[in-house]
Amino acid sequence: MQYELFYLVGERQEATLDAIREGVSAMLVSEGAKLLDPELTEKRKLAYEIKHQNKGTYITRRFELEDIDFWADEKNSEREFGVQAMTNKLNLNKDVLRFLIVKTQDLPELGAKERRKAQEMKTQRPETGRPQRVERKDAPRQFSRPTQAAPTPAAPKKAVVEAPAKEVAAPKVEKKETAKVTKKETTQDIDKQLDDLLNI
Repeated sequence: MQYELFYLVGERQEATLDAIREGVSAMLVSEGAKLLDPELTEKRKLAYEIKHQNKGTYITRRFELEDIDFWADEKNSEREFGVQAMTNKLNLNKDVLRFLIVKTQDLPELGAKERRKAQEMKTQRPETGRPQRVERKDAPRQFSRPTQAAPTPAAPKKAVVEAPAKEVAAPKVEKKETAKVTKKETTQDIDKQLDDLLNI
């Protein structure tokens, strides 16, 4: 089965980066992995600080590893095999800040990003450095928003005489005399309402 190892080496270990890569590759081979080309490296700023380091080098390596039946091999039943052994060894490696081992069955080919960038560079305009607009013949054309028409000359204004508006009488509101309500009456009203609600 094919796997991909993706690991991060901090900027402080940049001087010994080649030795770290060789050590990781040797560890993979010692666990029975067959290394595949290419090996990609990319220096980037980290999203967050890891062990007081803000920059690092990401390294991606693919390898093939045979599936081993742990239960059928009685001689080595106590020994760790494959990905589990690699995980334990990488956890102990102080030069590797983070790592990830995944199966490659759903991943794109290595270097797909670089090929895509190279393709974009080919289609760029030499004078501006911007990608050229590719127009499809089958795509509908997009029209810009219509502009407002120029105002037509206004007709001469006519004097308009308005009739005085009729006064509308406001509806008469009758004022009810409010009686003073005592506490006793309000509690009786509330008790009566509760009885009605509870049907007691």
